[in-house]
Amino acid sequence: MLTSLSVAEFDRDEFISSRFAYRAGEHVTFLAPTQTGKTTLKFELFQHVVSKQLKAVSLIMKPRDDVPEQWGKKLKLQRVQDWPPPTWRRKLTDPLGWMVWPKHTFKPREDNKRLKNVFERAINGCYKRGKVILDVDEVYGIAEELDLDEELKAVWSRGASMGCGLWGGSQRPSGIPLLAYSSATHLFIGNTPDRRDRDRYREISVQGIDYDFILEVIEDLGNHEWLYIRRRRPVMCIVRAS
Repeated sequence: MLTSLSVAEFDRDEFISSRFAYRAGEHVTFLAPTQTGKTTLKFELFQHVVSKQLKAVSLIMKPRDDVPEQWGKKLKLQRVQDWPPPTWRRKLTDPLGWMVWPKHTFKPREDNKRLKNVFERAINGCYKRGKVILDVDEVYGIAEELDLDEELKAVWSRGASMGCGLWGGSQRPSGIPLLAYSSATHLFIGNTPDRRDRDRYREISVQGIDYDFILEVIEDLGNHEWLYIRRRRPVMCIVRAS
């Protein structure tokens, strides 16, 4: 429990089913070190948000990743290696969303070139289409390694008006564009031991909530616990581990 501050706490299931309210076009950012459950939390939220009217397009950068693979099957997201999917497949299956997961040759230069081409089409396509969730599980990799930061910035800064919400995750807030959290309506922040990362949270501007308050809450979080901040009609709470 917090020693000097008081903030509402909710069990994970209660928060997801009863407390989290999402509107098309809102951006969501998850910030926490690796192995803290960012991807799992995101897909659990997907279960209550994604629909035939608001589909998801997930960009998967790793050659193999058990968590999105398992959740993709659970949510019946169609897996494709290229973008856009063939028209016949979109009409035939009409899924809740797509997992864009290009095949890797394990030759980094070749793979990065292909990943960039495929993901660039997917990002721009989602931005143009609107009424979609663009899921970028590794913001740093796609922005920096694939040099798609301008495409992501366009969605963060202008996608809301199109109903295109960018859901992004990163291990370190200090290595990604500031727009990842300055433009996010919903922020999920885990505990981090790195002082530089915590200092970056000074740039989070939420009316009525100051940095020192945020920092003290974050430092007291346990594993798989999250500080949730909503900018629209500002609220903050702790999401306890399940």
